Amino acid sequence: MQPLSAESLFEVLGIIFIVTFVIPAISIGTLRLSNLITDFHLEDNKQRFTPFLFICCFYAITTYMFYDKLSISNLLVVIFFAITLLIILLTIITYYWKISVHGASIGGVAGFIFALGMLHPLVNFALILAVLMLIGGLVIYARLMLNAHTPLQVYTGVVLGFMICFFSLLFFF
Repeated sequence: MQPLSAESLFEVLGIIFIVTFVIPAISIGTLRLSNLITDFHLEDNKQRFTPFLFICCFYAITTYMFYDKLSISNLLVVIFFAITLLIILLTIITYYWKISVHGASIGGVAGFIFALGMLHPLVNFALILAVLMLIGGLVIYARLMLNAHTPLQVYTGVVLGFMICFFSLLFFF
């Protein structure tokens, strides 16, 4: 696998931005306009399921494209595989119980960073961890202060995100 050129890198980043931000934002906006969801807070578990299902599909398609159709780094494919798996699990769980996706996201980032640090020594690893812990703490604090989740929902999300992303990278990369 050859390194990506600057032009190819921008194309990949563009695809990631479109699939992870633009399409989900448009989808959730469309679901709101069609009254399939009542608000953007998605406090009701049943209303969270449909947007999560859409996002699962977007990530699964992107992971497949990166794996089979594009010449992309194996690291990026494994990261997208782990994120897709995490979103599928969050979708299943959210149907029955409200789990913190924000917590799972920050836990997932921590899992990726820890696994990368174990597999390949990172420069300034302590600084990266300190910044990550600060951001993670702020995210968790915000979710709790907004009464968006209970501590159990947030911490379960963090642990699930960490475990899926850490072990995916550790075992598949």
